[in-house]
Amino acid sequence: MLNKTTLEELSKQLQLAAETNAGFEANRTLDEEDAYVIQKLVAASTDGKPKVWKTGFLSTGAVFCAPIAASQCKFGPANFSAQNFPATYVEGELAFRLNRVFEAGKSYSDDDILQSINAVSVAIEVLDSRIKNWMEAGEFWHLADRQLNGALALGGEVLDCKGVDYATQAVQLYVNGELVVDDVGSHPQRDPTTLLAGFVRQLTSRGYTFLPGSWVTTGTWTGLSAVKPGDEVLCIFQGLGQASLRL
Repeated sequence: MLNKTTLEELSKQLQLAAETNAGFEANRTLDEEDAYVIQKLVAASTDGKPKVWKTGFLSTGAVFCAPIAASQCKFGPANFSAQNFPATYVEGELAFRLNRVFEAGKSYSDDDILQSINAVSVAIEVLDSRIKNWMEAGEFWHLADRQLNGALALGGEVLDCKGVDYATQAVQLYVNGELVVDDVGSHPQRDPTTLLAGFVRQLTSRGYTFLPGSWVTTGTWTGLSAVKPGDEVLCIFQGLGQASLRL
């Protein structure tokens, strides 16, 4: 693990890259602990009490947690055209809202966590990085850098989500009106809610507190689709609604 001074300096450089769109060259090797320290330092300087998160698996098999800044999340038809995304892809996802607090340093059972789900929303994640050499930098740099989140568009909430059959759930992704993905049951875990217990435990073990009413987006159903400024993206999950955005 890198020393405290180095981690603080790297977090400042990463934050500066986010503020200036200048990009940051990741030329140090990080481990998982380094990544979470940098991530948390950057989060504290931008959004000390995040209410939107993302999760998924690392190659190590660990479930990760990464906060999304409130300024990067919009509900309804979302317009991100004022932002500059140097390297942009989109993913169609499902986000879940949890209705209770999970406090830093405490442990919770699977039932505690899964029973707190009270809504689902279609989401489109814009993937982007503050790191110039993000493709070569490695997954722990991705984890430090908001797990490559650029922005998130959420659709309308669906409160009755207990009976959703994710294995047969259909999804379509459109870019500028053209259907680019049409799939069924295409989440890597089939049921994305299986990530949530590990996500909460990771989050609380890292010193974060999960606030009631926060959202967690749970990974791609549509793979990566390249987009560019001016593109309009629409994602539809049959029976669960839709989300849309403009870049």
